[in-house]
Amino acid sequence: GVDLTKDKDGQLVENSKVMEAFPRLGEIDQKYLTTPHEINIPAADIGISLEQLANRYQLFAASQLGLYYDIQTVRIMFAALGTSKFIILEGISGTGKTSFPYSLGKFFKRDVTVCSVQPSWRERTEMMGYFNEFTKKFNETAFLTSIYEAGYRQDVNIVILDEMNLARIEYYFADFLSIMEMPVTSEWKVEVTRTPDDMNPARLESGRLLITQNVWFVGTANNDDSTFKITDKVYDRAITITLNDKGNRFDAEYTEGVLMPHKNLALLYEQAQTNYPVSKASFAKFEKLDEFVTKNFRISFGNRIMKQLKIFVANYVACGGKEVDALDFIFSSKILKKFTALNLAFMQDELNSLSSEIDKIFGKGTFALSQRLIKDYQKLG
Repeated sequence: GVDLTKDKDGQLVENSKVMEAFPRLGEIDQKYLTTPHEINIPAADIGISLEQLANRYQLFAASQLGLYYDIQTVRIMFAALGTSKFIILEGISGTGKTSFPYSLGKFFKRDVTVCSVQPSWRERTEMMGYFNEFTKKFNETAFLTSIYEAGYRQDVNIVILDEMNLARIEYYFADFLSIMEMPVTSEWKVEVTRTPDDMNPARLESGRLLITQNVWFVGTANNDDSTFKITDKVYDRAITITLNDKGNRFDAEYTEGVLMPHKNLALLYEQAQTNYPVSKASFAKFEKLDEFVTKNFRISFGNRIMKQLKIFVANYVACGGKEVDALDFIFSSKILKKFTALNLAFMQDELNSLSSEIDKIFGKGTFALSQRLIKDYQKLG
């Protein structure tokens, strides 16, 4: 094959320097510059809704992979994908933390990339790779290759950071946590290398790579003695899903995955915001709960959480769920999670009154996830 790259005017030119320094990324350039990636959507997949997507995934995972997720968990995952590019899956061993994103890759017909986080990781080069001055080659990691190639593709790309809290997340993932805060997605660029431009592959501009919107990072986390505590800074930027139970088996007829360009999925999430905004009544109730928690526990919700809440709730309802269940998920995963920093042993009365306040505001029998977590906290006490 000829070594190809694009020059300043977008013309294909030969470049052996790139292939010497970045053999894997150079090869990706060659592959896509000559034949761009296209998706021909099968007739059966045209016009599919978020609710149909969630239901279909549940049946797909069960019938093809023997993975059983209850529909509420599936709705949470699909709503999360439309809320954040960074999702954390927590829970005890054997609850399917890695199989969940792995099966989503199979469902969207684009295999995931699994990156096993090492305890030694201190900075992004250990995840992204680095230029070896001795060999004059860039050490191209699976992580880098995956996010680089995604820029040429139209589909959904998932990168799993397995056991991500074996090292300090804010050390090696800092650049990604920062860019996800930027409102303008064309500025989502991370530095990869400081090598001269004539050595760099086509998608590196001044050594920086644009992280495209068809990439999601899913981190799995075990909370035990061998891991680092995940900080609020990390939790605040992610949507965290706790998998506590192994799913119950159910009969599912053989169901196919979907072929769907990322932009079609993005459009479904956009429409969800228009079609299912949080009702004013629910938002007012949530603000009431906010006041109670601020006053009694000195923990406040903040603008970021309120913004995520609005996006998540609309997505969750579009996936076929109830608004109150989406509010429950946000409250338990975003606010109650912060309670672990409090001295819960001395807060039994306050926890009791919080439980009653939730019943008073939202009605008895609602907020099941939050009430279960409050009970767990009371047991700790």
